[in-house]
Amino acid sequence: MKLSYAKTIDFIRRDWKSNPYRLSAEVVVWLLNIVIALTVSLTVPITDWSIVYPIIFVALSINVYSSISRGSFGLLMTTVTLMVVDSIGYYRILML
Repeated sequence: MKLSYAKTIDFIRRDWKSNPYRLSAEVVVWLLNIVIALTVSLTVPITDWSIVYPIIFVALSINVYSSISRGSFGLLMTTVTLMVVDSIGYYRILML
């Protein structure tokens, strides 16, 4: 598969026209993931997970909406799996 700048821009335009709310939500999730990654990478080994996990859950919740509105079963199952795994981690942090 050959990637094309013009095709990528066209895809973004079509996606915006089909559902601007979803595309905006996906951009917010992208930014949240960058914030999460930077926070964790800059604070290891003393990361305050009681702050990071709620941000993760906001991003995952937005991803649930996006995957359902996009009709993507794979993205939905990946997101739900991450929610379960992160819920276990968050529970363990709260119980320490």
